[in-house]
Formats: sequence, C-alpha cells, structure tokens
Amino acid sequence: MKGSNDNLGHLRQMWRLRRGGLALLAASAVALAVAGCGTLGNEPVPEGSYRVEKGDTLYTIARRNKTTVGNLVRWNGLPSQDRIEVGQVLRVKPPGGATGTAGTGATSGGPVTVAETPRVDSSAPTALPTTPLKLQWPADGKVTGRFGPPADKGLRIAVAANGTVRAAAAGRAIHVGNLRGYGMLVIIKHSDDWLTVYGNLDQPLVSEGDTVSAGQPVGRMGAASELHFEVRGNGKPVDPAGYLPARG
Repeated sequence: MKGSNDNLGHLRQMWRLRRGGLALLAASAVALAVAGCGTLGNEPVPEGSYRVEKGDTLYTIARRNKTTVGNLVRWNGLPSQDRIEVGQVLRVKPPGGATGTAGTGATSGGPVTVAETPRVDSSAPTALPTTPLKLQWPADGKVTGRFGPPADKGLRIAVAANGTVRAAAAGRAIHVGNLRGYGMLVIIKHSDDWLTVYGNLDQPLVSEGDTVSAGQPVGRMGAASELHFEVRGNGKPVDPAGYLPARG
C-alpha cells in the first residue's frame, strides 16, 4: 500500500501476548530496580513490570497494559523507542504513584505511527523462511497495484462493492481492528514464520483468536474500494505473486 508504514512486525505474537501477558504481570513482586532495566534471565519480575519476549514491541506492550509508548520510554529511561531486547524488564506502571499521559488506551492522544511500533532487537533470523507456503487468492478482482517496496508492500486488488475477502490459507486471526495506513485490518498467522495481511476492509468477519480455514470469509469490502493484501515471512514483506496460483 503506497505511503503505508512498515508497522506490522509487532503484531506477529499479538494472540500469544493477549493470553500470556496477565500471567507474566502477576509474577512474584520481587524487589528489583527496573529503571533502565536489563536482562534478568528467568527470574520473576515485580508487579507492574514485564519481561520482553521474542516478537514483543513497545506498542504491543503498551497496548496490553493500557498505557502509551511515550510512557514506557520515560518510565524506563530508554534512549530510543526503536530498540528493546529480549529478556529486558520494563516498568509498565508509573513509578512512585506518578501518573502517565492522559487517557487509558495505548493509542491515547492520537493515532499510532510507525515510530510507536518498533521491533524487538533479537537474534531472530531476517532471511526468508525455508518452510513452504501455498496460498489461494484472497478475493476476486483485478490487480491494480503490484509489490514494489518501500511504497507498496503487497498487492492491491479492486474488489466489487460488498465483495468477500477470504483467508489465503488456514491459520489463526491474531489481529482484527484498525491500524493507521491499513484501515480495518485482519492478520492471519499461518505458522511461526508466515503471516498474511488483509487491509482496507469495510467489515471484518472473524474475531481475534479465531481459527480459520483456507477460503473462509474473513472480511467484506465497501463500495469502490481496494483490498490491500500482504504476505510476510519472518516479519518481512515478500511479493505475494510468488505464493499465489496463476490466474487464467
């Protein structure tokens, strides 16, 4: 999608975070100093803190704890919001009873921008996965935009008004909701390596956490709109044409 930012890497583990975040935050309240927190192995973290896991971003951590990326940067004395490390312990509640910025949501004060969605700095591979991926077309319609990063990270498909968008392969919906630059968005995780992204929807037809089968309707388009379809391997956008069957 032209002009959209590369802000999807952080959503790869959204479903895992939603299910596992509360258990981690409820860990034993050991008296640890967490300002400028570092890596602390597998030791429990104090209440009000969180240990960064592979796939986390400041955005997902902020959203899960109903705060903002700016608060996390300030409370933890982070030199940059573009770098956090696996194993790092972050304060996710205001220190000493201080208050955060106005509002309770992670996106308080305006829409999320790409600067608020950094990726975790880890040893995760950056090369494309070697595991195979076979997809089917997510919608009927003419391809109006081809893969051409950095501006276009996927395909644009002109779908008829009220047309159905289908899952390109079986998997689990790990994100359903609005995201700046993508509109109403559904992300389906097919494996630890592969995601597909369905943006600019008028209406989602699945909920976060739903298991979906290949070809199952996952969204509906509005009038005169284009589906934005991405394929991501290890978080990196790849040309969907290489994974879709040829059209007659």
